[in-house]
Amino acid sequence: MTHSIPAEDILPGEVPRLREWSVIDTYVARLLMLSFFVPEKLQALLVMASGLYFVVRTYRSKEPVAPRNYLWALIIGSCYLLYLFSIPLTPPQHTHFLNLLCQRRASFLLMPFVFAITAQPFRAIIAGELIYFVYGCFASCIVGNADFVYHMWILKHEAQTMSHVLYRIIFETSTGIHPTYMGMFLCFSICITLLKAPFSGIAKYILVYLLLVFLLALLAKSPLIALIIISAHYAYIRRKTLYRYKMLFLALLVSVAAACFFIPFIGQRMKEVLQFAGVGKPGNAAENSVYVRKLIWNVDTDLVRQYWLTGVGPGRLLHMLHERYFFYSVANHFPVGYLDPHNEYFSEWLCFGLLGIVLFLVVLGLHFIRAVRAKNYLYVYLLIILYITFTTETLLSRQEGVLFYSIFTSLFFFYKKPPATAV
Repeated sequence: MTHSIPAEDILPGEVPRLREWSVIDTYVARLLMLSFFVPEKLQALLVMASGLYFVVRTYRSKEPVAPRNYLWALIIGSCYLLYLFSIPLTPPQHTHFLNLLCQRRASFLLMPFVFAITAQPFRAIIAGELIYFVYGCFASCIVGNADFVYHMWILKHEAQTMSHVLYRIIFETSTGIHPTYMGMFLCFSICITLLKAPFSGIAKYILVYLLLVFLLALLAKSPLIALIIISAHYAYIRRKTLYRYKMLFLALLVSVAAACFFIPFIGQRMKEVLQFAGVGKPGNAAENSVYVRKLIWNVDTDLVRQYWLTGVGPGRLLHMLHERYFFYSVANHFPVGYLDPHNEYFSEWLCFGLLGIVLFLVVLGLHFIRAVRAKNYLYVYLLIILYITFTTETLLSRQEGVLFYSIFTSLFFFYKKPPATAV
């Protein structure tokens, strides 16, 4: 995409240069999409470089930027200001952890300003290369599953060692991405493929099915719940032509059934849920991840009841959770280690009290209003994925989670899709 420049203002030889810059713009946008799947230090470098590139391109192209964009950027990134304001209020013994949090979450405020400054034509270029996020996600899953196959078959591991826990450990070690975060990436990739794939027909749906199989293998619960809700909405908006896709839906059901049959981890995860519901022998937090979730929930809600108004501060929260889980381990005679809140809503509430959770919900509400008014279904689906994953993960405690949230929500917030199109 090039910019609309009056013909009389174009000098001889400038058209080839414009085309060259357009090609570079496209490749930088693709690098930004692929940056989610590289090591963290390189990821941060690529994001900073690509963001700076588009800001400079906007400045040099003299594309107008609406002044109100700066105010909107400050509003949607305002949760980060609470971390900065809490620095002088934090005891010295907790400031080191708070400084790490401030560094890790800096993009929470920076990315809204990057996309506020970036002109609309460049935002459109970035939005046009979303499929490269799908390609990167697919390639990472190939690597993770190939590494698991190598460990289990090439190295002759015994069959009984195959478990969803071992699978997720090997997958995270080889890809560098936590399985729940990859599940979130896969769910979003399915949405991108359905709405924005530059190809159609059988190739499009084969890619969707493969992404779904990878998601089922990881069995990240929150992204799967989000995908079910998204699928219901997608079927509703396509209800008038739904009968045309009956064979595709049948193939989808067959692929899901085959995954449940051939992937042993799905049965293991279901057994944990049934055990927690009282079917079979009782379990505990040392053997069943669902019991661990219950333990985390009890600790979070207990702290919220005590500090619902003021919170405990982001620097002190780590120390308090360490204490809670230490005494739980002593009382129950097995170590549970340290667990963070595993819930972004509780995390914001415990860090900053009532002000923190209210501000966080207001920002999320602004995104949802913006997405619905723009009828941008991909934006809506992104928010559904985030809102649901926030209930089981402290998503903004990891760099990959912060960047995923800040880049895509900021891009869609400021991006105006062309008339009569759906992103």
